[in-house]
Amino acid sequence: MNDAIQSSALVIEGGGMRAAFSTGVVDAFLTEKFNPFQLYVGVSSGSTTLATYLAQQKGRNLDIFLDQTLRPEFIQFKRFLKGGDLMDIKWMWDVLEQENPLDLNALFQNHPEFYIVLTHAHTGQVHYQRAQPETILESLRASSSIPFLTRQPVWVQEQPFLDGGVADALPVQWAAQQPQIDALMVIRTRPKDYAKEGKRGDAVLSRLVKHRGFAHSLRQRAERYNQSVQFLREQQPQKILEINPPQHKDMADRMCQDPKRLRYSYQVGIEAGYRAMQDWQMLLND
Repeated sequence: MNDAIQSSALVIEGGGMRAAFSTGVVDAFLTEKFNPFQLYVGVSSGSTTLATYLAQQKGRNLDIFLDQTLRPEFIQFKRFLKGGDLMDIKWMWDVLEQENPLDLNALFQNHPEFYIVLTHAHTGQVHYQRAQPETILESLRASSSIPFLTRQPVWVQEQPFLDGGVADALPVQWAAQQPQIDALMVIRTRPKDYAKEGKRGDAVLSRLVKHRGFAHSLRQRAERYNQSVQFLREQQPQKILEINPPQHKDMADRMCQDPKRLRYSYQVGIEAGYRAMQDWQMLLND
């Protein structure tokens, strides 16, 4: 790494099954043993991508996308219409612990500065949860528990949390503010020109929320997201490399259940990962 760089951060956006792309990116990193970062920040499915990367379990998340996420127990519209969860995140994590567990020993071997973004289910405040062995599984599940698609929050250290994407879906500004961070790599699951336009929908959903703080955070979600995107577009003291998927009809969307699209997104991510490693070295040497 360039002597001028003290510390760098890896930030990974969420997005449900769109994370097949970011999974491909980090699997390329694992193939080449590429991990020059000191800080790791993940949101929603992006936090799971990061956890698997830090545990050095290449291929794990792709296996999950092509197996457990495609099982009928995971996404059920009939269950949702009857008052249950559309996406059964608890079932998913319980099954994974039995069939494809996260290697916590490997993940925590080097005591990584790994933060999982959560949204407090009552106040709506963002919480950057430092990953710890005793709470990481609950934190990862909470960060992926999308409001309304999952009915109940996940309790972490006696506090209720939901999807971190509500309070800070693209935590680049927080990462840049951490001590000695001079460079950021940001793996997104949206094309570079994407801007969130969900103000009207979020306003409607906020009326269904009983906690005022969370409702307010929901109404502000699109604005915060677009501010983070703008941060990436403006000149910053830190060096920033942004990795984006293409705008293509075959890329997986949030609730994709098509294995061909999931594999395609993963392969696009692999190719983007190899380009990112080259671009990172060029950025730091510039």
